[in-house]
Amino acid sequence: MKIIKKIALLGLLSTAVLSSNAQSVPYEGVSGWEETKDSRMEWFREARFGLFIHWGLYSAAGGSWEGKQYPQHYAEWIQAWAKVPSKPYSEVLKPKFTASKFDASAWASLAEEAGMKYVIITSRHHEGFSIFNSQQPYSLKNDITGSTNISPKGRDLYGEVVKAFRAKGLKAGAYYSLLDWQHPDSYEGLSYLNPNPTGYKPNHEVYKDYLYGQVKELANNYGGLDVLWLDFSSKNHQGESWGTKRILTDLIKWQPQIIVNNRFWDGLENKNGDIGTPEKYIPPTGLPGMDWEVSHTMNESYGYSAHDQNWKSFDKTMRLFIETVSKGGNFLLNVGPDGEGAIPEKAVKLLKDIGQWMKVNNESIYGTTASPFQGLDWGYCTQKDGKLYFHVFDIPSNGNIEVPLASAIHKAYLLGSSKKSLKISKSASGKTIQLPADFKGQMPMVIVAEIKGTPQVIQQQILTQKDGRIILTANNAKLIGTGGIKLIGATTHDPNRPNAIGDWSKKSDQVAWDVKIQRPGTYKIVVNYLPHEQKSGTISLSLGTNNLSYQLKATKGSQFVDVETGTFEISQQALGDTALKVELKALEITGNSLPEISSISLVPVK
Repeated sequence: MKIIKKIALLGLLSTAVLSSNAQSVPYEGVSGWEETKDSRMEWFREARFGLFIHWGLYSAAGGSWEGKQYPQHYAEWIQAWAKVPSKPYSEVLKPKFTASKFDASAWASLAEEAGMKYVIITSRHHEGFSIFNSQQPYSLKNDITGSTNISPKGRDLYGEVVKAFRAKGLKAGAYYSLLDWQHPDSYEGLSYLNPNPTGYKPNHEVYKDYLYGQVKELANNYGGLDVLWLDFSSKNHQGESWGTKRILTDLIKWQPQIIVNNRFWDGLENKNGDIGTPEKYIPPTGLPGMDWEVSHTMNESYGYSAHDQNWKSFDKTMRLFIETVSKGGNFLLNVGPDGEGAIPEKAVKLLKDIGQWMKVNNESIYGTTASPFQGLDWGYCTQKDGKLYFHVFDIPSNGNIEVPLASAIHKAYLLGSSKKSLKISKSASGKTIQLPADFKGQMPMVIVAEIKGTPQVIQQQILTQKDGRIILTANNAKLIGTGGIKLIGATTHDPNRPNAIGDWSKKSDQVAWDVKIQRPGTYKIVVNYLPHEQKSGTISLSLGTNNLSYQLKATKGSQFVDVETGTFEISQQALGDTALKVELKALEITGNSLPEISSISLVPVK
């Protein structure tokens, strides 16, 4: 397979290999890192919200080359998409990358207004060009692109960003690509695009020295480096392939409080660095036991694309933001300025809108930890000692939220209106909080519940929706067994796919939901699953005296589909039952597992 095909599948920031089993020990065993982790991570755990900036030579292309628009969703890969050798690529774009509208102070002010606490900017991306003024010999002068430094004469764009953000009290870190598509000694570049008439064989030791030298410059030449945000390892090139021990040994000495992400090693969720780095997806259950951060985009691309107008709404962005924090992660939201340094107007507006919400509700974000609840139908929860913060996105039709909590709530109120208490009542399923009827602020509405001690959670019951449906999702399922069954979520290259029950390979495993039936009658049973030509099996579903089985056949497919599997009859007597349970079992499994199941819906038949 050609490198270009291989790279196109991998994506912008990493190899999209989600394995957490990279063959290495944390920090390559270098001393000083593990021992200081808690102190180094303290500000990161408080911050929860940061700004990612993708800005480089690719920004001047804007997702097009020689008049052709490239629809691939990572515009910073334009050199790869258009298959352009480094020399003409550099000659065309360097004059266009003017930074004439770049104002570092304005960028920092915008991030501060949005409520962000840190910035990560691309000091060097895969093309090998840097917005910091590297003094490495190859960077200063080379026969391929002339120079890798692209800041306008007399300026250091990276340095301007760091200085401006630090002046606002924000932390500043450098994204740094371990790949280099132009350096003759790099590992996995686009070297086949660049002429090599002499058959030169790359000397990787030279390239490792080059990496070391540039990291040393970033760490020592700009008054500090809060985060080294590395990118892009693979199974073949990770860890010591980059000279990691040498870099880490000195990096912790140069910057004792620095944070280094996990991309010196393969796998976005590996535990070898300080933070996991899911990209464009939120792990279904977070990443318990480790610090992590989701990077996400406002449209599709990280780098600037003039034709990418698929902007996320404020509501969509906030759902991604709050879901991430509710699962214990940080949210790193990306902007892609153009070649002149202008941030798109829609990105500016979105950041300002988030800032308005944060002015009122930042207490529910900064310094919070993950929700104690498995899932909430109306939104998400974050917490601090003595306080639960309920982020209500979907107001129930009765104006109340049901919280599966046994702990006493001493007081509940709208965040920012602590003097006006909300009505709280008890039920068998927990607590009911009456929402304010006159709320006119930005959604999500945030309700604070004051409690004492650790929240005591009740097994959540699935309630009937307004239209009578009962929807049993993977998110609120109880997975039982040790055969490997687990939640499988979205991925870097499929960020909109639903969470699903997957890796179900043993018949001894099963799934259950506690439900509360509110109307009797006949219900259609609809299973939403992902067909697979090598996965099939027979499932059984039961509720009280109702039982049915259905064969999920091996079928080629790439999208989740609904299939009607039968009907259940719910009696009037069942309405009073407080312990109804829907059980899903595997009667037969063909292939290595059952197809993934996203949800089961009970739909009333009129």
